[in-house]
Amino acid sequence: MLQFAFILLALLSISGHALAEADDAVHIVGSSQPPTDAQQLKLWLTISARKRFLEVSWKNAPSREGDNVLLTAEDPLSFEQRAATLGTPLASFQANSEEGSGSDEEENVAYVPINGYTTPASSFSSPEPSKSNVFWVANGGDTPIVAAIKPSLAAQWFTTGVPFDYALSRNVTTQSSCYGYWASYIDASGSILAKTCVRAYPRWMTEMRDKLGELRLRDLFIPGTHDSGSYRPNFDPLLRESIVTKYALTQDDDIRGQLMHGARYLDIRVGYYRPSEEKFFIYHGITKQRPLQEVIQQVKEFVLETNEIVIFGLKEFPVGFGKNLGVHRLLVSYLRDQFGDVVVHPSLTWRSTLNEIWKRQQNVILAYEKDQMVQEFPQLLFGGVEQRWGNVQTWSSLETHLRFINSYDISRFSSRPVVDMAELTPETWGVILDKHGGLRKMSDNVNWRISQLYRDELGNNANIVAADFIRGTTLMETAIDVNRRKIVY
Repeated sequence: MLQFAFILLALLSISGHALAEADDAVHIVGSSQPPTDAQQLKLWLTISARKRFLEVSWKNAPSREGDNVLLTAEDPLSFEQRAATLGTPLASFQANSEEGSGSDEEENVAYVPINGYTTPASSFSSPEPSKSNVFWVANGGDTPIVAAIKPSLAAQWFTTGVPFDYALSRNVTTQSSCYGYWASYIDASGSILAKTCVRAYPRWMTEMRDKLGELRLRDLFIPGTHDSGSYRPNFDPLLRESIVTKYALTQDDDIRGQLMHGARYLDIRVGYYRPSEEKFFIYHGITKQRPLQEVIQQVKEFVLETNEIVIFGLKEFPVGFGKNLGVHRLLVSYLRDQFGDVVVHPSLTWRSTLNEIWKRQQNVILAYEKDQMVQEFPQLLFGGVEQRWGNVQTWSSLETHLRFINSYDISRFSSRPVVDMAELTPETWGVILDKHGGLRKMSDNVNWRISQLYRDELGNNANIVAADFIRGTTLMETAIDVNRRKIVY
């Protein structure tokens, strides 16, 4: 747990130093063999946690000579080549840089951060000017290409170095879909073989209602966020990061943003702060985060506008609750007053289908992790969702844990949802000494691997998957694909 670590941080007031270096920015996630079916090509856009760079990943790419992955700030409808003037090639990250064209095997992938052409990364070490070349333009030259990558393998995960401005996400509405950036995989002739975008998913459940309506929440693949209320509005980690924020913050979007981008399970940790006029706050360990009222209001406004179903999972009560149930009763009364009529009545039980929940015109399930309170308030509270937490510090240990719980999962015979907690957990002295470099660095180390694992192997058996900095994963796209496959079966 992080609670003891934060206590020691407060007492010692030490900043610590990062002791481990980041993984390279190009991750090899597949073989170099081209797919047999070109229609299998898939493309994703994600956002790194540490520096909020856009990440482009793909699977089943033909990786032929002349292929490119091009990043644009508008929807590209067409691409064409134009002759480049003589001059020096544009700057690129070195092949072993953690920010751009690096890989575990030092693959030779080219990257151009602004308009221009690409050449193998090794050529950038030469000061000699280019003799002649061509470059790509989008939409007849009206749409700038902000990055270009030459794919060298059938599957890769590439950190571009193009910064993503979270102000774009704050402007997302319930009518939004693609926004901000698009990535296109093109062949040598400029034909678009696959395209993706930074995208919101404000109504993915209701849009699939005619197909998902007869399923239970336990039957679905549902994206979730870990320590959902541990965020700060308008926070820039490159400007304001401290030893506390490095290990206290777990998300870049507020609750509204998490829901807009597809999360339907919220991991809520509530503390009671008696001296304040506002008594209940979200806590991460002993660090106070957002007022609970702020979180509830965002959930309530979201479900009223979208009709989506949200699991509000109250898991831990780290501060101010004591051993008796008095503060718990105050909290439950507060939840009832704040959420009002949107709370799903527990008489429906976890066995109810989505259609049965929608029929009641109720959308928020209060899943409370304390049996005495569930028994005392049977008209308001569901039993808690089972969190399967690995409490591990390395990817190899986390992978072992995730594979194990999905391979020997007897809980699938129950209607109660379960959550795979797909994140690393620093140990106490690792926080004190900043051994791990912060939760952002830890997330960047595993989020691409988590994405691949559930996308390619565990998705069919998994229920809810919660992650830190979920925008760095492809869990939402996996949810769409997996849930569609379940409909077929």
